[in-house]
Amino acid sequence: MEQPLVSINLVVWNGKKYIRECLEAVKRQTYDSVTLTVFDNHSTDGTQDIVKKEFSEFRLIENHQNYGFGPGQNKCLEFTKGKYVLGLCVDVMLDKDFVKNAVVAMETHPDVGAVQAKIYQLRDGKPTDVIDTTGFEIFRSRRVVNRGHGEKDKGQYKAGEVFSYEGAAPFWRREALEQSKVLGEAHDEDYFWYADDIDLGWRMRLFGWKSYYAPDVVAFHDRQTTKRLSRSWFDFMRLRTTVPAHKRRLDWQNLHFTFLKNDFFISELKDLRYFFVREFFLLCYVIIFEPFVLQALSRMFHLLPRVFRKRRYIMAHKKIARREMEKWFQ
Repeated sequence: MEQPLVSINLVVWNGKKYIRECLEAVKRQTYDSVTLTVFDNHSTDGTQDIVKKEFSEFRLIENHQNYGFGPGQNKCLEFTKGKYVLGLCVDVMLDKDFVKNAVVAMETHPDVGAVQAKIYQLRDGKPTDVIDTTGFEIFRSRRVVNRGHGEKDKGQYKAGEVFSYEGAAPFWRREALEQSKVLGEAHDEDYFWYADDIDLGWRMRLFGWKSYYAPDVVAFHDRQTTKRLSRSWFDFMRLRTTVPAHKRRLDWQNLHFTFLKNDFFISELKDLRYFFVREFFLLCYVIIFEPFVLQALSRMFHLLPRVFRKRRYIMAHKKIARREMEKWFQ
């Protein structure tokens, strides 16, 4: 029986530190029907030279600008033909059976649009048994966190649906990506980078596609920043300082765009007390400690008409009822 083709699309910018280990892990895959495209966003650290000299069997697309992760993945979709698509990040190392087990999960569950791997933490380049993520969970305050982050793996998370996949190594069904496009884009290109996984996973669910956690699909991730529940205000402030300033601006902008585009207004009203409290304290924190985040406001106002245009499209094409979505808000 012919194996379904899997297109692995690696969008990278200045990935010299990780590129060899990442691509060597791809070469070790036990699944044969795979193509890999390296989409280089104008790296300046020698990433392109490493791919050319040491991994010439892989397709390299060299760009003269940084398109960002989501737009880069959109462009890769145009260049590839796989039934399934792995949106790989350069700081991820795949287990040798990653692709094989992900295909089995997809073939077994035809209503799944994205398979979420069990992703462990890499520390000093070494695999650990500490969980990085098993997918996103969302709260009534609309706080989004990586489920299981920082926990020692004891098999506590079983196979099944999650609210949304997380973007380190998402394994998509091409059909789901195509059907989830808005204004011709699977990944919202106004995001550039950051929170595009939450946005697309939420939209996929609205359009009738599930995100499914498969614990036998395994990878390892050297995460530089994190999304987990803070234990206190001091812990919250410490976590914030691990995120570069430009990412904090993008996070604040793109998460609000995600809520505006995908959330039901009635759901937001029902959860207003949770949402308002978090938003109020977050805004106060930003004004006092991170006023540079507010630099995103001018661009946000400029993009609002397009955001609401996308919202109208999403709400007109949704297949999932409001109450079905509300069960995910904890």
